[in-house]
Amino acid sequence: DDGNVPANTIDGDLTTRWSAEGDGVWIRYDLGSAQTVGSVSIAWHKGDTRRDTFDVQLSGDGSSWTTVLAGKTSSGTTLQPQNYDFADGSARYVRVVGHGNTSNDWTSITETVVNGADGGGGGGECDYPADVLDLRNWYIGLPIGEEEKPLNVEQPELATYSIDPWFRAAPDCTAVQFRAAVNGVTTSGSNYPRSELREMSGSSKASWSSTSGTHTMVIDQAITAVPQGRPNIVAGQIHDAENDVSVFRLEGSKLYITDGNNKHKLVTDNYVLGTRFQAKFVVSGGQIKAYYNGVLQATLSKSFSGGYFKAGAYTQANCGNASPCSNSNYGEVKIYGLSVTHDDDQGSGPGRTVNVANSSQLQSAFGNAQAGDRIVLADGRYTIGKITGKNGTASQPITVVAANRGKAVIEDGQLEVLNSSYVTIEGLQWTNSDTLKITGSNNVRLSRNHFRLTEESSLKWVLIGGANSHHNRIDHNLFEDKHQLGNFITIDGSETQQSQHDLIDHNHFRDIGPRAQNEMEAIRVGWSEISQSNGYTVIESNLFENCDGDPEIISVKSNDNTVRYNTFLTSQGTLSHRHGNRGSFHGNFFLGGGKPGTGGIRVYGQDHKIFNNYFEGLTGTGYDAALQLDGGDVDTSGALNAHWRVYRASVVNNTFVNNVSNIEIGANYKHAPVDSTIANNVVTGSQGKLFNELKAPVNMTYAGNIAWPTGSASVGVAGVRTADPLLAREGAVHRIGAGSPAIDAGTGSHPFVTDDMDGQARLGTPDAGADERSTSPVTRGPLTASDVGPAAGV
Repeated sequence: DDGNVPANTIDGDLTTRWSAEGDGVWIRYDLGSAQTVGSVSIAWHKGDTRRDTFDVQLSGDGSSWTTVLAGKTSSGTTLQPQNYDFADGSARYVRVVGHGNTSNDWTSITETVVNGADGGGGGGECDYPADVLDLRNWYIGLPIGEEEKPLNVEQPELATYSIDPWFRAAPDCTAVQFRAAVNGVTTSGSNYPRSELREMSGSSKASWSSTSGTHTMVIDQAITAVPQGRPNIVAGQIHDAENDVSVFRLEGSKLYITDGNNKHKLVTDNYVLGTRFQAKFVVSGGQIKAYYNGVLQATLSKSFSGGYFKAGAYTQANCGNASPCSNSNYGEVKIYGLSVTHDDDQGSGPGRTVNVANSSQLQSAFGNAQAGDRIVLADGRYTIGKITGKNGTASQPITVVAANRGKAVIEDGQLEVLNSSYVTIEGLQWTNSDTLKITGSNNVRLSRNHFRLTEESSLKWVLIGGANSHHNRIDHNLFEDKHQLGNFITIDGSETQQSQHDLIDHNHFRDIGPRAQNEMEAIRVGWSEISQSNGYTVIESNLFENCDGDPEIISVKSNDNTVRYNTFLTSQGTLSHRHGNRGSFHGNFFLGGGKPGTGGIRVYGQDHKIFNNYFEGLTGTGYDAALQLDGGDVDTSGALNAHWRVYRASVVNNTFVNNVSNIEIGANYKHAPVDSTIANNVVTGSQGKLFNELKAPVNMTYAGNIAWPTGSASVGVAGVRTADPLLAREGAVHRIGAGSPAIDAGTGSHPFVTDDMDGQARLGTPDAGADERSTSPVTRGPLTASDVGPAAGV
C-alpha cells in the first residue's frame, strides 16, 4: 500500500481506500474458516470516472488459488459497490488481484464485501462479453460497418462493448456468442464475414515467431450454427503476417484441422451442432501441434513470423454461395473459455535484446530496462549495481542473462532488485563479496547461477525481504564453499510479515561448514519476530550435500511452509521447524552414510505433518536424531524466540533404517508433546530404543507401526508390532520386498498421504512405511548432482 491501508476496505467508509501500484497487486481477505462464497461487492476509488480491471481468486489454504473471475472490468460509472457474481465455492481466503485502470497502473478499493452462497452458477451480472472472457489482449472484428471496412473494437472500449446478436454475453453468463451472417461486411482481404477476436499484446498487435518460444491458445467452445447452402465455419485459427496457417474448420458435420487452406486431419465426421469441445494450438520449435479435447491430432512443420491467434466465428459463406442472403443465415460459435500464453521472454511482444560487454553498459541497461528486455552479458568480469522500480510482466519479464552460462562473472558490487517485479537473473557466476538482495519485490527469479562468494566475515548470500515481497523463485543454482557465518539463502520480510509464496527448487547446496553454534543454515525461512506470520514457502527437489554449518540445515520460523522431495546427503544437522505452525515435511531423503552428527527432522509448534520421509545411516541423537518431536520451554504462549510445545503432530508412513537414534520424543526442555500421532512407520535398527520417549508424551497415539530391532536394540514403547519388514536395498534406499508384513498394514485415516516416497499412488489400504509396493513407474527418489543445479534439465 501507499499509506492507504488494506483495513480501509472494511471500515464501512467510502471516503477511505486501499491503494497499490502495479500490474498484479493484490489484497487478501481471511474469512477465518472455510465458507461458501458466491460473489464479492467492490466499490472503487474514482469508480465513476475510470474502469478497473481485476481478477477474483479463492483458496482454502492461502497457497493454492482458483481464479473465479479473470479480467473483470468495473463499470466506470459509479462510486457505489458493484456486485460481481461467480459460481458458489468453498474458501477461507478471497483475493482481489488488480491490473490497473483506464487512467493509470493503480488499484484503489474503497470497500469490499464478501458475500455468501447465492446458488449462482457463475451467472449474475454480465452486461458485456468482457464480463465472461478475459479480453485484455484482444480486439474484435465484426461483420458490420462500411463495405470492406468492418467495425473493429479495441481496448479499452472493448471492456464495455456488446452488440446483439453479433457479439454478446450469453443470457446465463457462461459463454460469449459470436455470430456472422452471410451478408455481413468483409475485410478487403477476405470474401467471408467474421465475428472474430484478434490477438493483441497490450496496445500493439501481437506478432510472434513459430521458431522462438512456445505459444499456446486453448478455446473451450461449441459451434452452434452454420450457414444454409454452405455449412462451413472456422472456429479458431493461427495466422502469420500474411495468411491463415492452420484452423479448426467445420464443413457440414466434418471437423478438420487444416494446413493452410487445405484439409489436413479429419478430427470427427459426426460433429453435432452445440457440442462443446476444446481446441488447442501449441506453436514451438517450428512446429504446430493441434489438439482436440486434449488429444494430439496433428503436427505441422511451419516456420513463420508475424504470428497471432484468432478466435470466434469466421463464416466460410457469403451471398454468392449461400442462400438466403440475409441476417437469418449465419454461422455462430459460443466460447466458454479462452486463454493464450507465451512462454518466451520475447515471444508475444516487442521485447528488446540489449547486449552489454562491461559494467557501465550493464548499469545503463538496468536504468533503461523495460518489460520484455533481455539484457545479455558477454563473457567477462563485471561490477554490478541495483535494479530499482523496474517491472516486467508474466509474459514479458526483464531478463538478465549470460551469453554463455557461467562465463559472465560478477566479481564486485552488490545487486539489489528493489521494488520491482518479473525480473529474471540467469546463468551468471558470482564471486563478489556482497549479499544479493531481493527487496519489496515479486516474481523475481534467480536461475542457473553459480554462487561461490568471496567471504571475509559473516555474509548472507541471497536475501529476500521487505514489505510486499512474494512469489519469488530461486531454482537450478549451485551454492558451494561457504565457511563464514550467514546463510546461503535467507527469507525475511517486513517487520510483521514474512515474504510469501516463494519457491526454492532444484538447487545444489554443498560444502558449508565447519559446524557452528548458530547462524550458518543453508536456508533460513522467517525469523523469531515474524514467526506468527504465514509464509507459504515451498522448498522442494534440492540436494544438500555436506551441509555441516548449523545444527539446522534448514530452519523454518513461520507458519504454513512446505519442505518436500529434497535429499540430505552426509549433512550434519537437521531440517528444523524451529518456530511456527502447520509445517509439512514429506518425501525427503536423509542419507547420513555413517557420518558423525547427521540428523533428520526436528520440530516445535502445532499441527505439523511429517510423512513419506526416508532416513538411513544417520548418527545423530538428541537435537540431531532422525526424528525429534522435541519438548518445549513454553506452552501455547511465551517469547517468540522460545521453543514452543508440540501439539497434534502427525508422523506417518516414514521409513527408518539403521540409524543410531530413530524416533525420539521430548529430548529437550520441559513440556512434552501433546495429542500427536505416530502411525504406519517402519523402523529398523541395531541399537537403542527405536521409539524413545525421553519425556512421556501427553495423549500420544501409536498405530500401525512396524519395528524390527536387531543387535542391542529394543522397540522402546508398547503397542508397536515387531516384525521383519523384509527391506531390500534398491539403489540408494531400501524398499519393502514381496511378502513384507508392511504390505497393506497401514491403519487410520491420513488423507494427505496420497502417494509414497517414489511418487507411486497409494491404492486401497496403504502399506506401512515410506514405500508403497507397486509396479507403477518411480517418478521421485534420492537426488544426485545431475538432477539439480545449472546444468540440470527442467
